[in-house]
Amino acid sequence: MSQNKPLHAANNLTVFFEENIGGDWPESARVSALAAARDLVAVLEKPQDALLRFAQSPVTWLAMRTCVQLGVFPMVSETGVSAAEIAQNTGADELLIRRLLRTLTASGFVAEKGDGLYGATPYTKQLSERTTIGTIEFLFDFYMPMQGKALGFLQETKYQNPSDPKHGILQHTYQTDKEAFPFLLLPENKGLFDKAQTFFEGDRGSRPSWVEWFPVQEKLIRGYDTQAPLLVDVAGGRGHDVTEFHQKFPHVTGKLILQDQQPVLDTATELPACIEKAPIDFFKDIPIKCARIYFMKFVMHDYSDEDCLRILQNVKPAMTRDYSYLVINDFILPDVGCSLLAAQWDLMMMLSMSGLERTESQWKSLMGVAGLEVEGLYQPPGDGQGVILARL
Repeated sequence: MSQNKPLHAANNLTVFFEENIGGDWPESARVSALAAARDLVAVLEKPQDALLRFAQSPVTWLAMRTCVQLGVFPMVSETGVSAAEIAQNTGADELLIRRLLRTLTASGFVAEKGDGLYGATPYTKQLSERTTIGTIEFLFDFYMPMQGKALGFLQETKYQNPSDPKHGILQHTYQTDKEAFPFLLLPENKGLFDKAQTFFEGDRGSRPSWVEWFPVQEKLIRGYDTQAPLLVDVAGGRGHDVTEFHQKFPHVTGKLILQDQQPVLDTATELPACIEKAPIDFFKDIPIKCARIYFMKFVMHDYSDEDCLRILQNVKPAMTRDYSYLVINDFILPDVGCSLLAAQWDLMMMLSMSGLERTESQWKSLMGVAGLEVEGLYQPPGDGQGVILARL
């Protein structure tokens, strides 16, 4: 086989996917093809090269964060923009711009159209979106210091699994006695708090909302009491999930209620008029009672089993037996063959909250101890996010 044939085949494969992936591919087929492509890269790339590239990846992260800070990505268009123009618009040194973008073009985040000339890729466009910008800012600014300090903490604790939210890697890193969310609510951390809320809006990425794949109509809407609250979004941030529910089922009557701490609700300024807001501290307060659906997305993974049980003991009195459902939208990890994103997310929860992502057996055990019956665990094709459906 000539040396050109593998490259020619790879180019043909790229063209094939570019022409077809935008069509009506089933998500399962796309996910399977992506896994196969990653397996192919693993076969073609030599281990020493892969490990060296991975070890250097934090500087790519630095280049991306710096370009976000400078507002570079919205400047990069299909027709192109020069390093000199970017430097003039930002006040940054042109050589620095070239060095940062050299890394990002090599990574595929920006297109290189000539010497010091840059154009847009799909990544560039995504990096100009508000939720993506907030995600990069929050993950870099909040988590990177903890990653740098985590090894020292684990050494000090003789490599015990962090489980105490008051004495974890966050406290070790930032020299605070506050847990994560009280820490973010400190006045001096307002910038981080705002970035966190934007991150929570965009943390699902391209994965479809649960209302797109879960049998909501069949399992939850059918048979609900139109006089009672339909859905209470507990700790729902700025209300992006309850808003998507309303947009998916605009014809359905019944109250939709967003509950979170008051400082968070104050940032939820673009809710549809039909969504009510009500403050809650879920460690102390019972949610609004008698709803059909109590929805919690990415809440349980923040906490140890002990703290999750405290939350659930407040949710249970709000639920009506043989009527109310608890819908937990979170990762459901497999015991074998976990996806990279889910495994990374698990370590993120360890860093910031001394929390964890849970396996199917761990979810069932937690719900059982809480006195809740798991009706089912549902997952679409993808990286492990799913729905745990439970009731009294």
